[in-house]
Order: sequence, then structure tokens, then C-alpha cells
Amino acid sequence: MRIGVDVRTMEGGAQHRGIGRFATSLIEAMSKIDTRNDYYFFVSHKNAQPPDFQLAKGFKQSAQHGGKQGLRGIKYVRIIYAMPKKLAVDTYDLDVFFQLDPFMPITAHTTPVVTMLYDLIPFLFPKTYQHVPLNGYTPGHFIGYTRSKIKWKILTRMVATFAQADRVISISEHSKKDLISLVPIVNPKKVVAIPLAGELPASKNPGPGALKIVQHRSFLFYFGGADPRKGLVAFTKTLDALWESHPEVYVVYAGKEILDMRIPEARRLDKATSQVSRPKQVIRLGYISDDELMWALKNARSLVFPSSYEGFGLPVLQAMQAGCPVVAYNNSSIPEVAGKAAVLVKDGTSMVPALQQILSDKTYRSRLVREGRLQASKFTWEKSARQTLKVLTEAAKEKKA
Repeated sequence: MRIGVDVRTMEGGAQHRGIGRFATSLIEAMSKIDTRNDYYFFVSHKNAQPPDFQLAKGFKQSAQHGGKQGLRGIKYVRIIYAMPKKLAVDTYDLDVFFQLDPFMPITAHTTPVVTMLYDLIPFLFPKTYQHVPLNGYTPGHFIGYTRSKIKWKILTRMVATFAQADRVISISEHSKKDLISLVPIVNPKKVVAIPLAGELPASKNPGPGALKIVQHRSFLFYFGGADPRKGLVAFTKTLDALWESHPEVYVVYAGKEILDMRIPEARRLDKATSQVSRPKQVIRLGYISDDELMWALKNARSLVFPSSYEGFGLPVLQAMQAGCPVVAYNNSSIPEVAGKAAVLVKDGTSMVPALQQILSDKTYRSRLVREGRLQASKFTWEKSARQTLKVLTEAAKEKKA
């Protein structure tokens, strides 16, 4: 079977973040279980660098490029285009095409397509996530503003193209339900939920680094983005209640957006931090290294994850895998990931009582650590890879029939 894989979304240093990180783990796992089929990794053009995968011996693969880029190949002209050039899939004589990024445009009339679905958050909450600020009055600002507005209009229309895919692989049952609700013409039988796997960073020397201030202290930990649904501002406002019983506890927020004052939620978090009674015990960090992340997960008293909505909730899985108890809200896909191994709090209520119990009861915390590791072990890349290969094979056979 000739399997095309769209890796254009992994170009330009994007392999080790977001979709790129997921795709790398999945493809490397597939290389360990599949030596029969031929894989073709599609990049944008002949000068584009293919991703650097660590592939198993015997795995058959080669790189393909999507043809000439036209004006998109000119450095200062390409910025006027809102979207990449469409990839004409049918010209490559493939049995099936795996679209890792559903918003990387393709055309396919005869080739079966399997499309990934991560989440539809920007389309479920457009007022929050599709707002485009001007940020300035130079020609560059106007071009960027116009390009972003056009891009969102195109992406909103492209959501409907999920219905054209022969199969859709959703990373959670909840994202699957979102798609069927948002795009009713999608056939539910064509959407398959295959969860991600927990993958801790390959850290050889985990150390506190930027977290040295809490090296010998009791602390709670959060890592991820800073946007309204993450709930960091509301959680910060509850810390005074926690400090009434546990004044020694610090809170560490880590993520590249946390200190970016260009982001409205980061500014709101900054203000909320300044208004608590112990602002010096709220540590806000930007990007942290894999070594620092591993140290934090192994030493934090608990992960706090006050998000109101997730497509999957990978930090929850990573924390459990590392032996860090989890307190999160009981919403969206989080119960699928956490099972009964995390403390899931009712939306809109305080996490303080749950955290007080973890901080006060060593036996209870130890039980959460054991149950978390057991829950996390249910999610493996080998399992995801086998299920994905099954879907690709089924899609190819059905189209030929």
C-alpha cells in the first residue's frame, strides 16, 4: 500500500511543537510496526527540509514535494497569501493520503483521505479565538491584519471539508462529538476516536533550573498556554483561601505565553497575581526546558489544570505518567484522559478543597500517584499507531471497492 503523509505543517521548526510533536511520535511508532507499506512524506517544495524522524530499520519511506510554489516562493511576496498552496493528491498514485493538519489545503477526487481532528475550539468560541487586533498602523501591520482576517474566513469554511474525508481520526470522543455537532453533514460512522499517548520529555538531567526558587518548597504546578479557557486568572483569585490552611505553598505557572504581555490573558494574570496576599509565592515563568519540566512534574505536590475546555488534555496524561497527582475540572475530554485517577472538580467551583486534601493527606496523595501511573499506562503510541494503520487500510480498501 502506498501511503502519503502530509508533513507540510512540520516545516520551519514546527516539528517539536503542537501537531508536529504528535505527528513525530505517531510516525516513529508506526515505523516500528509496519514494514510492509511504502510511505511518502510530502513537503511544500523541493527546497523544504523533511522532518527528522527516528525511524525503525526496515521502514520504507521517501520524501515528496508539492511542486512549484509560484509567487509563494518569493520571500516578500508570500506574505500576501493567507493559505499555503493546495497539494494535488491525485497526481501521486497513492492508495490513501493521511492529512495530519486538516487546514493544510489539498485537492483529492480519487484518492482516499484520512484527516486528523484535534479540536474545534476556535470555531466553537469564535469571539474569543478569532479576534484579530490591528496592533499598529504601519503597512506591515495592515497586511498582517488583513491576512489574518481572510485566513479565519477561509478556515471557517474549511471546517465543512471534514465531511469530504473518507475517514476522520479524532484525538478524543469529545472532539468527535464537537465535529458532528458543528458539521451535521459529517457521517458519524466515518469518525474514529484514537487517543494520544503520554510522552514525557527525553530528559537526561532533570533539574530545577528556572524553578530553583521552589526547589526546597511545597508547590503546585501548571504548564501550558495562557488564554481565557485555561482558567488561570480565576484560579489565582482563590489562592488566598488555600493559604489560610497552607501558607507555605507556592504556585508555579510555566509556558511561553505566561509572561508575554502582548497577550491579554497574560496581562490579566499579571494583575490577578499582584492582587493576592502573597504575590511572591506565585511564580510565573515563560518557556521551560524539558529538564525543568521533568523536575517540576516529579517534585510538585500536584498539577493544577483549571481549564474549561480541552480537545484532549495532554498535560493531565503527562503529569500522571510522571507520578504527579492531578486536580482538574470535569469537562470536555478531560474525564476520558484522567479516568478515576485524578481529582475532577465540578466546573465553576473552587479547587481549594481538593488541593487541601492532597497537601494534608500523604496516603491520599500516594494513592493518586499510583492510580495516575496505572491510568497513564493505558495510553501508548504503539496502540495509537496500530489503530491509525487500521483506519488507513480500511479507507484505502473501501475507496477501491
